[in-house]
Amino acid sequence: MLTQRPTAMDIKPESSGFEIFPWNRNFETGLEEIDKQHRVLVDILNRLAEHFAIEGAELNCSVILDELLAYTAFHFECEETIWNNALGNCDMARNHHDCHQMFFAQIQEHRQSQAPREQILEELLTFLTRWLAFHILESDRRMAHTVKALERGVPLEQARHEVDSELSGSISVLVNALLEIYGKLSETTVQLIREKNARFRAEDELVRIRNG
Repeated sequence: MLTQRPTAMDIKPESSGFEIFPWNRNFETGLEEIDKQHRVLVDILNRLAEHFAIEGAELNCSVILDELLAYTAFHFECEETIWNNALGNCDMARNHHDCHQMFFAQIQEHRQSQAPREQILEELLTFLTRWLAFHILESDRRMAHTVKALERGVPLEQARHEVDSELSGSISVLVNALLEIYGKLSETTVQLIREKNARFRAEDELVRIRNG
């Protein structure tokens, strides 16, 4: 548990000219604090992608992973407090908690990896983009809509049924389309990283030959 919790208002997203994850209103859950925290998580991902794909500067991977782990721990704790207060120990809340733990396990694998930096970044960018897009669009929005229905006095089972109906049909089609788009954005960014590093290696080799 974090001893001193930041708030989404304390951590302001930095402007990023390059976005692997463009934020739009489709990702809003309707719970203001959760949406602000999601924006911070997305900003971390965008800064990571910008740093490598555009600026070409060196990145201390452990610093970025520390930032991700610290903020996701805080965010997940906030989310789960909201879900548990509203839903109790129901299967929805338990499954959401398990999903969060799986996220931590995946990030820890990257943290402990001894693989080349390029490979770590490719896997991290792809995983974060797809996981965040799916988790926010499908899981968090479903949980938030259920909580808001309960706040209106709707019984839990009825609330779940109403939310299932609300998020099916055309909304489900939109979610799937957005997930496909964001998956392709991730793949494009990974390709940019590969091309950038290949160019750097070629330039270094050219300098070595000239100086040899």
